[in-house]
Amino acid sequence: MFSLIIGLFAFAAMGGIMLWRPQYITQVTGIDLSTPESRNEARAIYGGFGVAMALALFTALVYSDFRGGIMFTTGLALMGMAAGRGYAAWLERPTSPIIWGLLAGEAILGLMIFFRV
Repeated sequence: MFSLIIGLFAFAAMGGIMLWRPQYITQVTGIDLSTPESRNEARAIYGGFGVAMALALFTALVYSDFRGGIMFTTGLALMGMAAGRGYAAWLERPTSPIIWGLLAGEAILGLMIFFRV
């Protein structure tokens, strides 16, 4: 249950911030958001996905019939994000500690949610 609450707040924060101010991602990753299309993409991927995951985790929190499936899927999604980030880090060798922190956070939270810690 602990991981469910942490994930809920993390996804809600990420989604809300990115819907409101997509340029924040440039401070974290260096992605260029100089066009309306790029800001739209950041809002959709980071904002919309974050809000949807927060709503799913909230549903799992209040409606136990869905909890297992939601936690399984959310855990896999986070582990997939970490795996993709890890593969990209292996290929590109990023120097920013933020990337390594995101990788660790995604992997740890993904495992915690997957195993219902």
